[in-house]
Amino acid sequence: MERMTRRRWLGLVMGTVTVSASALLASCGGTGSTPTPTTAATPTPPAAAASPTATAAATATTRAATPTVAIATPTTAAASTVKARIALTASDAAFLIALDQGLFKAAGITVDLITATLDPGQAISLLGAGQLDLVGGGISAALVNGIKQGVALKIVVAETVITQSFGNFHVIGVPKTLFEAGDVKSVADLRGKQIALVTSSGGDVLETKKVLAQHGLTLKDVQVQTLRAPDVPTALQNAAVAAGFLIEPYVTIATKQLGAAVALVDGTEIARAAGIGLPINVLSFGPRLLGDRPLAIAFLTAYLRGVVWYEERIGDPGRRQEIAEILKKYTPLKDDKLYAEMTWPPIARDGRFEPKFLEEYQALWIELGQIKETLPVDQLVDFSYLDEAARQV
Repeated sequence: MERMTRRRWLGLVMGTVTVSASALLASCGGTGSTPTPTTAATPTPPAAAASPTATAAATATTRAATPTVAIATPTTAAASTVKARIALTASDAAFLIALDQGLFKAAGITVDLITATLDPGQAISLLGAGQLDLVGGGISAALVNGIKQGVALKIVVAETVITQSFGNFHVIGVPKTLFEAGDVKSVADLRGKQIALVTSSGGDVLETKKVLAQHGLTLKDVQVQTLRAPDVPTALQNAAVAAGFLIEPYVTIATKQLGAAVALVDGTEIARAAGIGLPINVLSFGPRLLGDRPLAIAFLTAYLRGVVWYEERIGDPGRRQEIAEILKKYTPLKDDKLYAEMTWPPIARDGRFEPKFLEEYQALWIELGQIKETLPVDQLVDFSYLDEAARQV
C-alpha cells in the first residue's frame, strides 16, 4: 500500500458516493441521492410525507425537555456546537433520543448532523481535518491507520455490543431456494461460494470469521463480496450470493417479509462464536472533543441519559413505539410493521466493552492486510470521559 504523508492523508476528504438500492427496499429508504457534507445550525425534521433516503435523514428541532439531574455544561458558546456523523440506524437510538428529547440542548450543545455517505477512511479524514468532531458506526481499520497518521482519535463509548439477549439482531442467511434444494445446508457448504458482508473490516467480518472457524473454514475459503446492508436481502432473493450477513431490520425483511432467506446461522450461534460483549457500533471522538474535556463529558452525559430513556421503554411493548417514532424521524426506516417485528438493537447500557476485543479486531485487520502493525488498546479507547459522565447520570 502506498505510504501517505500526514498532510496528504488529512487532505483526503473525498467526495460522497451515491449508491442506488433496489426498489424493493424503497420503503426502508433504499433510494435517493447522497448529500455532500454540510452542517446546519438549526436541524429540521422532514415532513411526514417526505420520501426517506438510505444515506440521509434530516435532524429535528429538539423539544424542550429539561433533565432532572444536572449535566456538565460547556463553558463557552463557541464550544457548544458538535459536528457529528453517525450511521443513522436503529443502533444510534440512544444518540437520536438524546437529540430529539433535548438532552444535548439542555447540556448547552447543538448537534449538527452530517448526513453524507462516508466510508470509514473518509470519516476519519474529516475528523483529522476538523470538519467532524465525532463519528459513530462500526469499528474499522481506519481507526488504527488514523492514529498512526497522528490524528487524535479515541473510541469513547460503545453504542451496541453483543449481549446474552442478542436474539436475531444479526444472522447469516442463505437463499431459501438454495437451502431447499440442498445446495447450502450447513456452514461447511459455503466453501468456495460467495458470501455478502456489509463492511470490509467491521464487526460483521469479525463475527463471520469466528463462525467460519467453528466449522473449519477461514475467510480465504469463501468469496467475500461487500454489499450495502439494504441490498443483501435482494441478493439473497435472487440467489446472487450463497449467503449474506444480515443486520436488522434486514433480517426481518429477508426472512419474514420477503420470505427469501433462511437463517443458516442465527443470532444465538453468532453471539456464542463472537463472544458476549463484542463491540459492534461505537462513537469515536476527534481532536476537538478530546481536547475539550468539559464539552466531551457534557456530551456523553446527555448521551447516557438517552440510553436510560431507551431502557425505560424497550422492555415495554406499550412504550416501545415511542422509540420507533423517534427513529422514524431520523433514519430511513419508516415502516411500523418492521419496528413491531424486528429484533431491537442491543444498546450498551453502560457504554463500555472489554478493550481486549480490540486486539481481535486488529488481528483481523493484520490478516486482511488493512493495517501493518497493531497498537496497544489503550491508544484506541479511552473510557475516562465516559466514567466522569456516568457519575452525573
